[in-house]
Amino acid sequence: MSRISFQPGIIYGPVFSRRLGRSLGINLLPTSQKVCSFDCIYCQYGRTTLHTCMPPRGILPTIEEVLNVVERAVKKPRTIEFLTFSGNGEPTLHPDFLDIVRGVKGLRDRFRSEVKLAILSNASRVMDPEIFTALNMIDAPMMKLDAGDSVTFQVINQPVEGVSFSEMIEGLKSLPNLMIQAMLIDGDLSNFHGDAYASWIDTLAELKPRKIHIVSTERPTAIDEVKVVRPSKLIQIAKEIR
Repeated sequence: MSRISFQPGIIYGPVFSRRLGRSLGINLLPTSQKVCSFDCIYCQYGRTTLHTCMPPRGILPTIEEVLNVVERAVKKPRTIEFLTFSGNGEPTLHPDFLDIVRGVKGLRDRFRSEVKLAILSNASRVMDPEIFTALNMIDAPMMKLDAGDSVTFQVINQPVEGVSFSEMIEGLKSLPNLMIQAMLIDGDLSNFHGDAYASWIDTLAELKPRKIHIVSTERPTAIDEVKVVRPSKLIQIAKEIR
């Protein structure tokens, strides 16, 4: 099985998501490379080629381009349950993220009021006031949390310089309707047992998200040392979290 290919445009899908049903993806990033503030060791897109919190505007779609494509997509007579900001990296890195969310929400309200908005985010910019405002407009803000301490965070997620784990947690505490998505991995670098796992559980208890989605890798990862956590163990962990 190969790594996931980059999304070739602004809109992709609808895809059937175990978490969101029929989801129409919105990619705010380039189509030829991953742009992210993390370089997660398990990433199924491979290593981050542009590791930054400030990508240059010239490589990103404009507000007008995004809204034009989204409008055409939502006018088509097909079943959609969610419009999901995701794509080839971290969607909140787009410098016009707030205006894009406002525009997409307006199109949703006008043409497909039954559809909800979602985002798959690594939470690295949740403490930014504009990003926080945008996230509050989204029905399902699904924020990554693979670690409960800064050491595990640095090892597994490898954030760009300047991203603070403690500030990220403080931002998540204030986010209404918080949903957590976590990738649990085994191997030499693991977050599902020992002190790393205990601190993750403690942080979840502190955040009190309304939903927690735990998964393990199903495809080749950015580094070969990452090992999968078996479904039976994930079920056991879900019981422990409850």
